[in-house]
Amino acid sequence: MRILKNISLFIIIGFAISVICKYLQSTFFLKYLQDNIIGLLLTLLAINTATLGLIASKIQDTIEKYNGLNFKNTIKEMKFSLIEQVILIVISIIVLILSNSLVIVFQHKELFFNSVLVSILIYSIIILYDTGKAVFVIIELIQKIKDNENCHK
Repeated sequence: MRILKNISLFIIIGFAISVICKYLQSTFFLKYLQDNIIGLLLTLLAINTATLGLIASKIQDTIEKYNGLNFKNTIKEMKFSLIEQVILIVISIIVLILSNSLVIVFQHKELFFNSVLVSILIYSIIILYDTGKAVFVIIELIQKIKDNENCHK
């Protein structure tokens, strides 16, 4: 349910940005996005993968040092974020193929596909933002554990 709510929000934001660009008769952002979305998404995936590697390393260190901690949900979410990003890349490729098709023609085709591409970029950025937040959550958790240990000494 949470994912559907987020996707709906990203689609609305993507549509709003596309309409604003159309209203302003500005093609810069949307043209840039069409030409570079795959590279942008791959870059965000690489950054996310590296960050998740750091988080996984910290989790492993924490588990070894403090037995009994359960990070199953965290690890599940980490894997899911990578799957989401790969799916977004695949959807982007499909959207680019369809948007450039001469066979598929309908009213507001450009607006529709541009809205989807903007939504995908926003979604991917939010995934990276969530991963960044996770770094600080892990750091705070480790600090709380250390503080708790120091109080009991």
